[in-house]
Amino acid sequence: MQSRKSNHFIFTCVGIGTFIALLNSSLITTILPNIRQSLKISTGQADWLVLIFLLVMTVSLIPLGRLSDIWGQRPLLLTGYIVFVCAAAVCGYSYNFLSILIGRALLGLGSAMILSVGPAILTTTFPSDQRGKVLGIQALITYLGLSFGPLIGGSITQFFGWQSAFLISIPLGIIGFIFCFTSVPQRSTVNTTIDVRGIVVFLVFMTSATLLLNSTIISNFHIVVWLLLLSLPVSLLQFLHIERKAALPMIDFSLFHIQNFKFGLVGAASNYLCFYLVLFIIPYYLNNILKSPPVQIGFFLTIPALIMTIVSPIAGTLSDRFGARIFSITGMCFSVISLTIFASVGIIIKPVTFILVIGGLICTGLGIGIFAAPNNSAIMSAVPQTHQGMASGTIATFRNIGMILGTTLGGTFFDLIYKYILDAGNTSSRAFLSAFSLVMLAAVFLGILGIICISHMDKRSQYRQHNPT
Repeated sequence: MQSRKSNHFIFTCVGIGTFIALLNSSLITTILPNIRQSLKISTGQADWLVLIFLLVMTVSLIPLGRLSDIWGQRPLLLTGYIVFVCAAAVCGYSYNFLSILIGRALLGLGSAMILSVGPAILTTTFPSDQRGKVLGIQALITYLGLSFGPLIGGSITQFFGWQSAFLISIPLGIIGFIFCFTSVPQRSTVNTTIDVRGIVVFLVFMTSATLLLNSTIISNFHIVVWLLLLSLPVSLLQFLHIERKAALPMIDFSLFHIQNFKFGLVGAASNYLCFYLVLFIIPYYLNNILKSPPVQIGFFLTIPALIMTIVSPIAGTLSDRFGARIFSITGMCFSVISLTIFASVGIIIKPVTFILVIGGLICTGLGIGIFAAPNNSAIMSAVPQTHQGMASGTIATFRNIGMILGTTLGGTFFDLIYKYILDAGNTSSRAFLSAFSLVMLAAVFLGILGIICISHMDKRSQYRQHNPT
């Protein structure tokens, strides 16, 4: 039995990795104009710096999670820290587009290695009566990285240059590596081979899906879009065929017979969609409609993070006692309420708008803070010990799917509606408000679907171990 002090070191190791991975996922949005101007690259090239990180991380999470079950969680986490630190250095010392593109891709790979094993390490380290609390704090760290990334990136860039925004992760990554090397034990692994065919086909499928959801970046390459439309269903069917026949598959589809696993994953994707949509599109509303200065926008975006700081550990701790489902449903309800509030700001007079925005951001913080830890705990607790890495990588993948969908809804879908309303003869501000409200209403519908899925979770078996075979 490990000592409590050792457990704290392990949690610190996972927490540092989670924070720097999500920090580098979100800070790029603020510093992208500075990078574009400094390196003299086009807007399309700059967009690829966002997409390449998200693409590499998304396609790698589940294969790496399965690899950790075979190779071990400790070696993968150590390797992830090494890759991440080297990648941050490449980005920080880049002076051309190719080098920073490679650096961002490596950052995505290092982040995937870290995030794919984090929940698995915590689940196997802490007893079930502490699991919700620990995962609650880890969920808080996840959202802090996402929420404060733009503010930290912008502040550092303003005073020290955009390269420093990447370099700040290096000392944190080194500290995380030291904690991992000295405190994380090597646990028993599965004695089997890697499902290489399944991994390759899965990479093709996830790459096709990610690029199609962000097709505006490749819209000038029509042949590529058509090839992706063809490869998406073909690779999906081939992947399902391979995994069903594989003796030891990368994804054990029998896990989806577990209610808490399948419904919890869909709920996680829905919750992250709601959160990332708000994080992505609200700054544009504050800037374009309310004419808020950057400092005020930064203040607004800290509201959800402050709410999370308070409620996330509490929700995680209470879920250990009362079960996960009620907290997951409550969190999703707050997320839907926040989106409903934002959908209404287009028809409300301006003096009241600030109050509505603050109220919406408070509900956003409550939604993600109450939801994440209980939901993750319910998923991980329902999965056998031998599949913890697979489940951990799957959670992270569905989280990224939610982020991608939130970005697509807030970007591509918003632009299409905005241009249509603008072409109909409306003013730019009216077109913006109408598109803003319609996008938020679409997200409300998706959030309600998330609530329906979560309501089917088994409230009585939060910590019951299921046999997937």
